[in-house]
Amino acid sequence: MEPATNHDATPKLHVHFADADAIPFPTRSVGRGDALYCAGEPLRSLYTVQTGCFKSIATYPSADVDSPPHTQVTGFHLPDETIGLDGVCTSRHESDAVALEASVVRIMPVGILEPLCREYAAMQHELLAIMSAEIVRALRLALMLGTMPARERVAAFLLDLSARFDTASTPSGDPAELILPMTRADIGSYLGLELETVSRMLSKLQREGAIALNGQAGAYRRSRTACASLTHRQHGRAGELAAAQVIERAVCLCERIHRRVQIEMNV
Repeated sequence: MEPATNHDATPKLHVHFADADAIPFPTRSVGRGDALYCAGEPLRSLYTVQTGCFKSIATYPSADVDSPPHTQVTGFHLPDETIGLDGVCTSRHESDAVALEASVVRIMPVGILEPLCREYAAMQHELLAIMSAEIVRALRLALMLGTMPARERVAAFLLDLSARFDTASTPSGDPAELILPMTRADIGSYLGLELETVSRMLSKLQREGAIALNGQAGAYRRSRTACASLTHRQHGRAGELAAAQVIERAVCLCERIHRRVQIEMNV
């Protein structure tokens, strides 16, 4: 197990929990719009998405006591990705996990995973890698929201999704086609943009040739080169260079931690 890397771009963070594949964990089907778990519920299991897609939604109190709480999409979870990690720190989930389409998850009870990780070093290392990937992904998002204008945010989002979707999980079988299971409102919530802004930026990317609407709702054909050039283009803002350097340092730090854990486990 090793996260995929690409030296010509920001390293990818896809980590498959391969050592859990040999264990006959039960599965659960979740209907579109249904919650796998909700904020405040005790952490009982981690879940690997077998098919489908989920979004994480966090709720924060409003500054105005008379206003409803603020909700925000904090992540999207694709096939082969592990979810439920938000509950590890406090033993309670900090967000809701809602299915964006009919989905199936593999249930890995924490009470079983913990002794297995103590016994099998490789499984413990994979779980640490998954947690580390989530930390780095959250850091990337924070830096993107603080340094990138709207168009670059949307382009970076599409690039990230395309890196996480492989050919097998693309219904059309075409690796260049990207079908978005989430709504534009969800994308806007995740990227800190209004729905209208997301629509304008997608239209702008289409006019620039970075993506092409493929005649199906939420289906786009993307040009990795065009999207990447947008996200890496210099706009005279020193903050963007600093953000890239911070991301690079964070990824390198995580890789060093992984190597050190692996060395200590082999001693």
